[in-house]
Amino acid sequence: MTRKFLISLAIVVSLMTAVFVGGCGNSDTNKIIVGVDNNPPYTFANQPLVVMPDGSGIEIIPYAKDSQYQGFDIDVITAAAKKAGLTIEFRDIAFGKMFEQIEQGKNIDVAIGGVSITDARKKHVDFTIPYARGGACIVVFKGDNINTLTDLAGKIVGAELNTTMVSQSNVIKDIKLKGYQNQQEMFVGLYNGDIDAIVMDRMAAEYYLKERNMKRLKIVNMLSNEKFAMVLKKGNTQLADKLNKALIEMEKSGELKTIYDKWFVKK
Repeated sequence: MTRKFLISLAIVVSLMTAVFVGGCGNSDTNKIIVGVDNNPPYTFANQPLVVMPDGSGIEIIPYAKDSQYQGFDIDVITAAAKKAGLTIEFRDIAFGKMFEQIEQGKNIDVAIGGVSITDARKKHVDFTIPYARGGACIVVFKGDNINTLTDLAGKIVGAELNTTMVSQSNVIKDIKLKGYQNQQEMFVGLYNGDIDAIVMDRMAAEYYLKERNMKRLKIVNMLSNEKFAMVLKKGNTQLADKLNKALIEMEKSGELKTIYDKWFVKK
């Protein structure tokens, strides 16, 4: 084997390592850049949605400049990264752009935030093993006579764009679907009377109604059951293996359940 061939082989191995570990061009192989959106209770920077004390209205408040990301998914990936010997940089990315940037290997290595595993998505990106389950539900005002899917006939229903909630909404017959960029805007639309109902993740809905004091709203009907996981670039098996190993350890030790209980079990 010639010295020239050995040098060429070393370059190839080095390039392959860079591709698999640093999909977004990150030169630090022990650091991952994680894309997050404002999606309570999974990932969020602060409390941007406020209900008036009398429950009559709702408004979105600006982000604080020094806000720190928190949420169920933030806690999960922070713990998993620590076990895997990785450091994290969180980067604010709109949910609808996360998959495109992961697929193209730009800006982020991992995307999180209550992301559902679907066959359509698996054609373009890879997922870790699932670490939570959710599902679509319907949110309406308590005073409205809406208790079943058939009660929504002729109604305007809101759903967050670029999420599985859009496809779940499409199974409801005789409705007009209105898309929103995020959950906060959907709730504002509901309170303003622009829509009659919201289709959203059940765990997120329970969090909003409890933590944002939305006593006038109720949850009716489950439309689906979904598994949540972290999103990675196709072929990034080295990073996937590290995160999967950490998640399995967290499941066995009970750490994953502790994090889940922190965010979703009512005290």
